[in-house]
Amino acid sequence: MRRQNIYLIGSTKNQILGSKLPSLRDCFQVLFYNMRFVNMTLSESSNLVIDECLIFWKKARIPTKDKADCVKKLKKNYELWRNLEKSKKRKSESYNSKVEEFEEGLDKLFDIAHSNALELMKIEVGKAFLISQRNPGRPGCMVGVDMNQTNKEKRKNVRIESEITNKKKYNSQISEYVTVEIPTYSSSDESENVSEESDVHSDNCCPGPSGSKRAKKSLMTPRLCAALDKCKVSDRDAVHLLSAFIESVSLDPALYVINRTSIKNARQSVRVENAENVRSDFLNLNVDFVMVHWDGKILSDFGGHGKVDRLPIIVTDPNFEQLLGVPQIPSGTGLEMSSAIFDTLEKWSLFNKVQGFVFDTTSSNTGRLNGACALLEQRLERDVLHLACRHHIFELILQTAIVESKLHVSSGPDIAIFKRFKNAWNGINTKNIFVWSSNENLKNILSPVRQEILSFCFKMLTEKQPRDDYEEFLKLVIITLGETPPGGIIIRKPGACHQARWMAKAIYCLKIFILRLEFNLTKIEENAICRVSAFIIKIYIKSWFTATNVSEAPLNDIDLIRRLFAYSIDDDHIATSCLTKFLNHLWYLSNECMAFSIFDERISTENRRMLAVKLRGYENMNQLCEELVEEENVQYKLVLKIENVRDFLTKKFPEYLLNYQSTKLFKRLGINTSFLETDPTEWKNNIYYQFGKKVVDALHIVNDTAERGVKLMEEFNEKFTKNENQKQCLLQVIQKYRKMYPECSKKSMMVQFP
Repeated sequence: MRRQNIYLIGSTKNQILGSKLPSLRDCFQVLFYNMRFVNMTLSESSNLVIDECLIFWKKARIPTKDKADCVKKLKKNYELWRNLEKSKKRKSESYNSKVEEFEEGLDKLFDIAHSNALELMKIEVGKAFLISQRNPGRPGCMVGVDMNQTNKEKRKNVRIESEITNKKKYNSQISEYVTVEIPTYSSSDESENVSEESDVHSDNCCPGPSGSKRAKKSLMTPRLCAALDKCKVSDRDAVHLLSAFIESVSLDPALYVINRTSIKNARQSVRVENAENVRSDFLNLNVDFVMVHWDGKILSDFGGHGKVDRLPIIVTDPNFEQLLGVPQIPSGTGLEMSSAIFDTLEKWSLFNKVQGFVFDTTSSNTGRLNGACALLEQRLERDVLHLACRHHIFELILQTAIVESKLHVSSGPDIAIFKRFKNAWNGINTKNIFVWSSNENLKNILSPVRQEILSFCFKMLTEKQPRDDYEEFLKLVIITLGETPPGGIIIRKPGACHQARWMAKAIYCLKIFILRLEFNLTKIEENAICRVSAFIIKIYIKSWFTATNVSEAPLNDIDLIRRLFAYSIDDDHIATSCLTKFLNHLWYLSNECMAFSIFDERISTENRRMLAVKLRGYENMNQLCEELVEEENVQYKLVLKIENVRDFLTKKFPEYLLNYQSTKLFKRLGINTSFLETDPTEWKNNIYYQFGKKVVDALHIVNDTAERGVKLMEEFNEKFTKNENQKQCLLQVIQKYRKMYPECSKKSMMVQFP
């Protein structure tokens, strides 16, 4: 809960008011308002407070110290307050005397006058006002403006500016030594005459000032700045492009501001403005809930000096995806990540909106005590839905199969056999392929499911795939099973092959299998390739391509447990190892996630009736349910040991895993459960069921969102600026631009940039 009453200071204020010079209390009230309500840092707030103070002092025509000295003085008083606040429970006499002394100074003038202010001032009334303000109670006030004196100063300032401008023009025409002395003006009633002494040493007559006028038209619109950023156009390159454009449309380049410095300043200013618009547009959406995604990445520091941890933080709901920031963190520990995420959520006012985390299943995220998820829940003071990235889970399973087959045993960044295959590619005849039936062991394993897998792959190829390698994966499975995919049999050149490229592992294995007679393999390697290929085709591919389906996720995971358990007949070592690995990641079989199954339309009508009855029973016991949930420890994933799998698979799903906690899902996602009162045959026409299914199926349960944030940061990590604030603004603007203009078609380009 935000604190409004500050120790010793009292209530906060959003600005300094009154007709007196500000007191220390006035400054503190605004300082704390900025820090606690506007989320400014101490430095940002101090600078803003001093800017407000200077308005009063300038209005009183009193010379002041340099702004930096004023800020330093305010911070010094803040540190004094902090020391008192830390020791407020002490009751010693020395502490009480310090508090009394501090309180006495709060209502005194926050004096930032120049050390020689009284000597510099010439108006007696102004001197008297400053002296009175320094007295206890700060008697006196500023009641009006001396219009005669104000007009005098305006005329003098205009004349000074004019003379300075003329002097610069004149000096630009000469090459000899020039000495110019311009006096300073520190008083309000000194002579209006401005003395200027110039000694010009020249043997020749100097030409007069140039008559050319400075260009004033700017080309830098919000859309143009965003487009230049998206296309990675530097400020210098922008000068060339804009100059060529001006010439191509027959405009006068002398009328337009086209120089590197002006373009750089304009881009930085517009970049901040665009980022603020992104944030305000997001806040105006007033979303009901968000899911928070994050994924750490070690990148080069600015300028390539060392490495730093970056943490892309993105929020999603069924209708949008928004990058909040990619902050730099000291290390990739759960504590540092949770702190960065918490601060970012606070900045975007999303505390009460967070209903779920989407994360990779590393210990820094999932640790029971020091994981980022656990620490974030502690700071949010409530539990949220844990949605582990399903792609990451299945990547771990494939990695386990590769290790168990002895295809790769090193922990190095590259897989040796894949690297050899890539290097030998130019000498391989891609027409000489051997399919599944050429290996007796593979034939025995795949024969029962061949037609089912082929139907699945052809069906998936009719749908739009997010990446080209997804499509290549499907086509390679079809080729391996002896059929021809759409577009014919084409074997592409191998791509990246290091450990981090999970998709490449599956693609490489299938390519090596069908081209194994063109590539030198040892017996051990050939056996390993065949074992992994069989696992990929029979077990892995179906699980991977259905990973994003939320309502089907719980039963898909139960089906994967069943298939892995049965696969022990084909390959006991791989089946046991992969099943053991998967049992550590049963996040979608938790009691709350099992409620997703109510929207799984593969379940029979009779079973859905049973689910509805069970969930209605829990809905009718809301108060008891809440009490039980508070008393019990929330389990975010199902705990199942491998020796209990056989018995587990005999249970009736999904009702076996439903309990009181399952009903929390509907409240969390804002789903009206009145459709449970009707028969499941009518659900498709029920607006509440339709809304609930739409919300559930639109959830992002893979962390591709955060990976896109990582890719964006990698692309622009060393582009344009070293300023951290500019970097964050840059990333948000580019994400917005890519959303608005995903294609280069004329239709896409006609969209108005806000």
